[in-house]
Amino acid sequence: MAIHYFHCTDGVDLIVDRRGRDARETGEVRDRAREVAGEIMRAVPSYREWDDWAVHVYDHRGEVEIVSFTAESEDQTSLVDVAA
Repeated sequence: MAIHYFHCTDGVDLIVDRRGRDARETGEVRDRAREVAGEIMRAVPSYREWDDWAVHVYDHRGEVEIVSFTAESEDQTSLVDVAA
């Protein structure tokens, strides 16, 4: 089981994922990150400043993925090189 933590921030405020979620592959990690972003945006529907927010995904080695809250396509995500 590959547990990933999906922390969300706009550089000022931070929402910490203390539970983590199972995600095995890069595509699955991105999908889960988008789900987390969607859950948060739905939880606060009156807030409109999501452009600066991103999901920072961590596993036991460190940060592995950053996904913008407003990313509509895969080219708006950036993968952190975990092989280094």
